[in-house]
Amino acid sequence: MTDDALRPASHYSRLDDPASQTAPEEVRLALRRFVTDHHIDGPVLDLGTGVGDNLVELRRGATPYGAELSVAAARHAAQHAPVVVADGSRLPFRTSTFSAVVCTEVLEHVDSPDAVFAEMARVLRRTGLAYVTTPNYANLAGLHKWIADRRSQRHDWNPWGAHEGGFEAFMTGRRLWRMAAPHFELVEARGLDFGQALTGRFALTDRVASSRPGQATLRRLLPRLYRATGRLAWHGMHIELTLRVRKR
Repeated sequence: MTDDALRPASHYSRLDDPASQTAPEEVRLALRRFVTDHHIDGPVLDLGTGVGDNLVELRRGATPYGAELSVAAARHAAQHAPVVVADGSRLPFRTSTFSAVVCTEVLEHVDSPDAVFAEMARVLRRTGLAYVTTPNYANLAGLHKWIADRRSQRHDWNPWGAHEGGFEAFMTGRRLWRMAAPHFELVEARGLDFGQALTGRFALTDRVASSRPGQATLRRLLPRLYRATGRLAWHGMHIELTLRVRKR
């Protein structure tokens, strides 16, 4: 991998591309479910807030704050809630400030996800929850990424064509959980977007999935996968982890 690909923070701090700095709609809907199911209120930090779409969701029942590395994105997000420009591994907040921390589609782009998890735990209250999502390549899409990244000699392939010239680690749900485990207990893991996970965005599998038999199979299969909370949950195109701070 090239030197630039190994320094993602320098790329994203300069990024001025609002369309690419937001989570997919499916992730925002899952965030809404998290807020409702866990009765999230009080001060909530959206870490890596991008242009602030999560802040709009969080305003439904909480008092949101944002932290964002890109100055350009932070300006957009500040229309919705107070936002600080900060690196996620060095947050300018006191210990035990927030009742919850949200971090969606961010940790695959940072230099040290384990350091970000440590900061998340520090700024959370003793009973606080963290809600984290990332792309998950423990599926057929991961094979596509492995091939594409070897060809480009960069960690840059993703199914959405976002963050051109950027960095996207080969993240899996299990790897994400291993990085979180020193600081958090796992409350729940869920898989999101199994369609792309199953096809991998390969031309052949995309054609099969879009065929009449493929569509019929997916209509039967996908609802079962979305309800899965066991081993299958770890193989969606995105992984959603709900975490509780370990006792201090």
